[in-house]
Amino acid sequence: MLVPIWLLGGSLALGLTRPGYEPLRDAISELGERGAPTALTWNVAGFGGVALLYAGYAVAIRAGFGAGWLFRLTVLQAVLIAASAALFCDPGCPPVPATPMMFGHIVVGLAYFATTTLLPLVAWGTFRHRPAWRSWMRPSLAVGVILVVLFFIGPALGEDRVGAWQRFHLLLALSWHAAVALHLHRELTRASATASGLP
Repeated sequence: MLVPIWLLGGSLALGLTRPGYEPLRDAISELGERGAPTALTWNVAGFGGVALLYAGYAVAIRAGFGAGWLFRLTVLQAVLIAASAALFCDPGCPPVPATPMMFGHIVVGLAYFATTTLLPLVAWGTFRHRPAWRSWMRPSLAVGVILVVLFFIGPALGEDRVGAWQRFHLLLALSWHAAVALHLHRELTRASATASGLP
């Protein structure tokens, strides 16, 4: 539930401390670009913190749904965010990579957004088999379809809108994550109380 605040709020707050950084124009990864004054802070505390939060979320997903695709993709999110922290992008995070590290950053970044896009659709299929989650099917499908559209129209918006696209995409995806996490917490708490014999 903390990921939207940590990633979006953290990137906005850190961006405000960096002269010339424009959140609606500049990519989130530019906060951690090679040579930037905010690089160490963002790559360790920003991306690194998000990776740890995803890892904890993956543990809860496994407890609630088992080790299926929902769990695997959540683990993949943690791995990809951690890789984004390790693979600094070049200054300005250009779309055409000039170094192998920048190429790696682009690959893991696209893989992260693709995984984030697919998760609500995978969840939609998973929720069909769980009575306590059937009311979440339609919202998950709607979020997934919107994210697919956003994923494909993003490149057409141009370099000067990449920040806005990333943040809008992540706001929708991570809000869905937070809502699922809250419901999952309630379900796991209820199951634990039932197993303990509590009313």
